[in-house]
Amino acid sequence: MQKTKVCVWLDPDLYVYLDENRGEELTIPQYIRLILKQKAKTKRKSRSQKQSSDPFASPNITSEMIPDNLKGYADLIIEWWAIRYTKKATCSTKVAERIFDKLGTFVPSMVAKSLEKAIAGGWKDIWEIKESRFAKDEQIAPKPKYFKASENPMPPTLKELGMDKAMNGEK
Repeated sequence: MQKTKVCVWLDPDLYVYLDENRGEELTIPQYIRLILKQKAKTKRKSRSQKQSSDPFASPNITSEMIPDNLKGYADLIIEWWAIRYTKKATCSTKVAERIFDKLGTFVPSMVAKSLEKAIAGGWKDIWEIKESRFAKDEQIAPKPKYFKASENPMPPTLKELGMDKAMNGEK
């Protein structure tokens, strides 16, 4: 970074003030630079900490902010929103509306399960919980059949079929 030289004319009382407050290790120009840097830093901080008018831009939302069709799940949504906020996910009115619309499309029994899984897993978004394909396959799989000689008649032997000579290589 390139530096620019500046010449400052000070009143005698300002010079005395700087000389008294600078400390022995700093020169007056160094002390002036230090003051300017501190002032610039506090100005940047105050600019970045503007108050947001978006009610969803905080970890604390109220049940009044949640749509009527999801009021039954308000406690879970409020708890999950705080987790979402701490995970640095985007929290705004637009995002909240998108999530509420998505929750509205879920089967009612899956809304609570989805929110509970999101809370337990620390998820930033909500997904519909679907039953596993493998769980369905286990239910559909046929039970194995065991052969019991007492229940089934014995198949005929080769001798009974007249093929006993074929076993010995004869025709």
